[in-house]
Amino acid sequence: MKNITVAFDIDWTLRNNQYENEIISNERIRTLLITLSTFKNIKIVVWSWGWELYAQQCVRALWISKYVDKIISKNHLWKKLGKHQFEPEIIPDIAIDDIQDCELWIINLICKEK
Repeated sequence: MKNITVAFDIDWTLRNNQYENEIISNERIRTLLITLSTFKNIKIVVWSWGWELYAQQCVRALWISKYVDKIISKNHLWKKLGKHQFEPEIIPDIAIDDIQDCELWIINLICKEK
């Protein structure tokens, strides 16, 4: 069985940033993270453009710590040869992210309900 790494972004993805002064969840994405964490072969990473401490604070505030395997800063460096480069080197199999420069491995989800 192949292990799958799924990375979830914080702002405008797990977090509903319409509430600037509070950390409020985007419940659809939070529920997706919790559901995916129940599969044996899926590892959950939460990352942010911000620093790792910010990501840790948001994970605690959203009550998802027990579902997350790793919390990191995204450290997005550049896009080279059609691939995004990260440091530390991590390329998730699936990324749930609001990033606009989408590739096949990135699912573009927006916090706002349709």
